[in-house]
This record gives sequence, C-alpha cells and structure tokens, in this order.
Amino acid sequence: MKQKNQMIFRLFQKLTEIPGGSGFEEKVIEFMAAELKKHLSDVSIDPMGNVIGKTGKGTKSVMLCVHTDEMCLLVKYIDPRGYIFFDLNGMFDERVLLSTKVDICTDKGIYTGVVGVKNRHLMNPEDLKRSISVSELWIDVGAESAEEVQSWGIEIGDPIVYHPHFQSIGKDTIISKAIDNRAGCAILIDLAERMKKEKIDYQLFLVAAVQEEVGSRGAKVAAQSLSPDMAIVVDTVPAADPITPPQLATDECGKGPAIRSMDVNALGQGTIYSKKIRQKLMATAVKNKIPHQKDIFRTWTDASTIHTSGKGIPCGGVYIPRRYSHSPGELIKWSDVEKAADLLYLFLKELRSRDIVDLTRKV
Repeated sequence: MKQKNQMIFRLFQKLTEIPGGSGFEEKVIEFMAAELKKHLSDVSIDPMGNVIGKTGKGTKSVMLCVHTDEMCLLVKYIDPRGYIFFDLNGMFDERVLLSTKVDICTDKGIYTGVVGVKNRHLMNPEDLKRSISVSELWIDVGAESAEEVQSWGIEIGDPIVYHPHFQSIGKDTIISKAIDNRAGCAILIDLAERMKKEKIDYQLFLVAAVQEEVGSRGAKVAAQSLSPDMAIVVDTVPAADPITPPQLATDECGKGPAIRSMDVNALGQGTIYSKKIRQKLMATAVKNKIPHQKDIFRTWTDASTIHTSGKGIPCGGVYIPRRYSHSPGELIKWSDVEKAADLLYLFLKELRSRDIVDLTRKV
C-alpha cells in the first residue's frame, strides 16, 4: 500500500471508531473540521452541524457531499432492575441487533453493553414463529438497578452505537461498524488534500453532512445555503451476496465504485441522476482505466434532498459497494475506496467552468 493510501487508511479506521449517531455527530464533526483545516483555509460548521470546506475561485460551483452519521439507537426506558430499553433512530433490521455489543454515549463517558434477547433455551414453539420486535430487546450494561444506571449518567434520549471492532481480513477486505459512510468521509479528507494543489476556475464545496440516515436532512440545508450549480454525492451501496438474486443487487465488492442512474425507496424518495454528469464520470473512469460499475438501487441518498433544493441542482452519484448494510459488521474492499477517491479527484481536477455550464444545461 502506498504511503499516501496508508494515511487515508488510518484516517478511515479512526473515523469508524468515533461514535456519531444521526443527530449526535458532534465528535465526527469535530474530527472532520480539524482534518479539513489541515488542507483548506476556509472551513466552517453551519448551525445544522454540516462541515463545509471551500477551495477554488469562480462564479460556478460544485458541491461534493458525504454524510457523517451512522445508524443509532436511543435510550427509551430504564427498567428498575437496570435493563435499558431503546428505540430505533434510522433504518434497522432488528435481527442484526441480537447479542450485539453496543456503546451508550453519555455526557459522562461511553458505557458498553450487550443487546439482550430471550434465550433459546427459554423459548417455546410459538416464540420461534414470531418475528423479533424491538420492544422485546434490551441492553444489559451490568447494572443492578435503575439508580445505578442513572448514577453513571445514562439518561433517556442518549444515543447508542455499535461497539468499534475495525479489522482487516484477507488481502483487501475490511469489516467494521459505520463503514456507511465513514468511507466517504475519508475520501472527502483525501480530496481536500489533493484539490488544494489544483488551480480550478470554479468553487468546490466539500461537505460532510449530518442526519442522512434519517432523511438526508443536513444535505438539504447545505444545498439550500450553498446553492451550488451541481453536486456529486459519495456514499455506500448494498452489494451482491451469495443468496440475493443478481437483479436485486448488481454491484459487487472489488469491482470498483458504482456510478448511479437512479435510486428510489418505497415512499418515492430518491433521485434520477443527471445523465450528463453520469456520462462525464464514466468517461473519466474509462479515460483513466478506473474499474467502475453502473447501477440503479432501491434506496435513497443525500442526492434526494440536494437535487430538489433551490431552483434544482443536477446530481451525480459515486457509490462504494459494501455487504451487510447497517449491521455491526459491514464489509468492503479497500480497493473500491481508493478507486472512488481517484475517480473523483480526476473528475474534479479536469473540470472547468465551461464544463459545469454544459453539464447543468438540461437541453
């Protein structure tokens, strides 16, 4: 691994270990702002919590957006015996929570516990037929009473995230919590370092947005405030696995970043990406021999609120394939992160104001 890529790798590991549930991203915000300030003279944090780094000069502008938050739970009720019940803050599959180590983040510190579930030895046939409900799960922090829990500073409303366990396996594989989207955060820092050396005739806004997992709220505020001419969103995407039909998950880990045409969820939230920006991204990948994939996916990203902000902001999307989404053990190939970073750098480096005019012209 090259020296430069080792630096990005170490930053990525640090980022995955920082707790930052949706709406509680303060420590990630602090880290991102500090890292961007090492490379950019203009870095700010807006009232929503979005970190915004700026470079370049010109009348045209591009916003590149990643999100800082991870899936989290919230303390809902403290049982008299010291067990902690919780609610979901984001799109969880309750099955991945069973017997998982989690960290409760309080003003007094972090307390580790385990998500409890009724023991198999105690279940009857009817129990086995029912789906798991979040109301039947709790967190055991080793306390004996509610008073003991409260003496530690644990309160209703405190965020709960998966316990860090970053690990490299095989030749090119990483498993960790919060890969979604600390991989994008690492790329944003890398782009700040690379782009500060480039003379570009447009303004580049590097945005680390908050609250993506609960409706892309931060990105909407940033887009409204900055009013860029165009935007590119960088995130992760569920990848193919051994049992999912390929028509449902076309992206594969290790085959490069995905350049998206469309995403949409069951409620209709999503994005039809700019054809011109998509073609420009693909042309950049082909020209520089960067492996890449094409996709559409049943989801939403920050592009969903960016592209409808203001008078409308044409968007492109570059996504890193990862398996086991929103679980304690997400998995990626590190080469996909490197390829995504290279693609974005070359795209932005070669971009000119006149290109932005053409890319944002509908017809």
